[in-house]
Amino acid sequence: MIVAIVNIKGGVGKTTTAIALATMAARDGREAVVLDTDAQSSASLWAWNAEQNGHPLPFDVESANIATLRRLGDGGGRFVVIDTPPTGKITDEAKDAADFVIVPTSPNSIDLQQTSAVADTLEEAGKPYAVLIVRAEPHTIALRSAQEYFAERDASIFDTVIPKRADLGNVYGQPFGSNMHGYEDAYRELEKATGEAV
Repeated sequence: MIVAIVNIKGGVGKTTTAIALATMAARDGREAVVLDTDAQSSASLWAWNAEQNGHPLPFDVESANIATLRRLGDGGGRFVVIDTPPTGKITDEAKDAADFVIVPTSPNSIDLQQTSAVADTLEEAGKPYAVLIVRAEPHTIALRSAQEYFAERDASIFDTVIPKRADLGNVYGQPFGSNMHGYEDAYRELEKATGEAV
């Protein structure tokens, strides 16, 4: 199973989403790996910091390039998560290689416009995808407006919403604890969407 985390907008939680989903797969007993294709190397730095702190992540994080993605095949039985930069050929390759694309976005208007453009591109390509709203404050007009925005466009969207919490920001550089901040529900939705145990 290969999942690409994609959005042309930076700072929307792509790396956090990648690490969280790989964590869930590892906890399910799957061999998981995060492929870091972003020049900023956020996922690789996360893994390095965790290891330096004596609490390594429960899966590998590997740097990857276009050739790596082209050699992936079906993932070899692993749960592969591709963390991508906002744009570029490597992002296009990640979308092509993926069985499913997750498009994380916060519920603010600038992010929604960029996310909608990504969703349109994926729809046109016939690529299975879903938008995942992250950093959302529950029961707010902004969240409700974001959900309505995607519903009006008939975009595929997760029922799960990842809430905005200060302690989620503090997890960078260490493994997730027992609190997955809603990502466990997103992982289960992914299982259902793909029709298989991811």
